[in-house]
Amino acid sequence: MEVGLQFIFQNTHQGVSDAEMMRKETAIALVADEIGMDFLLLPEHHFDPNYSMMPDNMQWLSYLAGKTDRIKLGTGAIILPWHDNPTRIAEKISMLQVVLGDRFLLGFGRGLAREEYRAFGVDMNTARERFDQSAEIILDILETGIAEYDTPHFKQSRTTITPKPEFGYRDRGFFSVAMTPDSGVAAANLGGTMMSFVQLPWDQHNAAVEAWRERFREVHPNKNPGAPVFSDFTYCHEDAATAEKVAREYLSKYYLSVIKHYDFDGSHWGETKGYQAYQAGASALQEIGLEAACEGFVQSQAWGTPEQIIAKWTQRAEITGELRPAMAVSYAGMPFDMVEQSLRLIGEKVAPALRKLA
Repeated sequence: MEVGLQFIFQNTHQGVSDAEMMRKETAIALVADEIGMDFLLLPEHHFDPNYSMMPDNMQWLSYLAGKTDRIKLGTGAIILPWHDNPTRIAEKISMLQVVLGDRFLLGFGRGLAREEYRAFGVDMNTARERFDQSAEIILDILETGIAEYDTPHFKQSRTTITPKPEFGYRDRGFFSVAMTPDSGVAAANLGGTMMSFVQLPWDQHNAAVEAWRERFREVHPNKNPGAPVFSDFTYCHEDAATAEKVAREYLSKYYLSVIKHYDFDGSHWGETKGYQAYQAGASALQEIGLEAACEGFVQSQAWGTPEQIIAKWTQRAEITGELRPAMAVSYAGMPFDMVEQSLRLIGEKVAPALRKLA
């Protein structure tokens, strides 16, 4: 089992500029390499530093490529509908191959914040079509080095990209965000390994994994679907009471930022093509109330002492099989000294135990 990190880039720190926050997050990434974490993933988000700011994860990975020696670096994920030209994305990915080789992990996503869609002038109702078309185009370019396509959303006359990709990802493997059944099917159809965030009781996540695996094997019977990536929000401390106190404080703050950024308690989901599955969650949130929903989120995450975190991931793996934990350790304005202490403890005691579960 590979054990990595999911970065968020959330600036709710008091008196800390965006630039300084990004420098401190970069320092945490370098610690992750130092202590032997297996991989890290970078999101793509725009225009809302109180939730997440990472306008170009491939640019940041290029910097980390030169500052690290061994850790794998991945896009978690490139939000394809926000990009008008799939050829440009394929070029950037090919560049990352040059500097990272097998250390580069590729991940795609669809995105679901309507404010981000609105700011880019992209109709959210077209998101599924744009994602499906763009993903297929990029994967094709990376197989051949040639860009040529004519779809309802994207057009490109025949051209060769340089540097030419050294390899493609259809057989090598890549990640695709799957937070709904629709996205799980899309990931499987592409041949992508499922990537998701822990937000529900594990039995519900396990059902989603099983549905993705079943569809993957139907479409790609001769391929290995790979171990799904699951990100949750963690805090590790030797003292259980301290761990719970800190986790509850910052997880609650983070959850509220999620609700605000994504309008998860809104009524627009049922009216947006391709996002209707989110309406059930929004309706449930309205029914049970924010406090109960927040408590459910807190309880679903893996935090606590090293032994408690190991036990939770062990239980998940016993139910679901091999997983790739991608832990978010820095979020909701948590002081960076606490983030680093938590991460170092994870690297020392949690990650080695989880690797033995594979």
